[in-house]
Amino acid sequence: MSFGQNLLALRKGKNISQDELGGQIKVSRQTISKWELDETTPEMEKLILLSEIFDVSIDELVKGKNPQPKIEEDIEKKPIKTKRTTRDIIFTFLKIMGISIGILLLVDIIVMIVYFSVNGFPTL
Repeated sequence: MSFGQNLLALRKGKNISQDELGGQIKVSRQTISKWELDETTPEMEKLILLSEIFDVSIDELVKGKNPQPKIEEDIEKKPIKTKRTTRDIIFTFLKIMGISIGILLLVDIIVMIVYFSVNGFPTL
């Protein structure tokens, strides 16, 4: 169904005249007629008002039906495998090494602080 056919069906379903509908959204009866004949289409602001008047979504107003969302079970899910490049492997290795070196330096500093706290600092 076209937008015009949908609008006509919704308007007649609510038993509203073109004049009444035009008055509600501040357009002329002729404008409503042109929309119903698919000669023109309303601006977004008017579509929003129409959807509120008829208590339907804009999608339903334009397409004439509620869209059926795809159910996730219907869509076959395949795991996406990413190919690891040599660059990725090297960066991962460097990250691990950087973390390891950082931990070793931290432990070394703690050991030095404890050692000097217990034995005192060397004098020259």
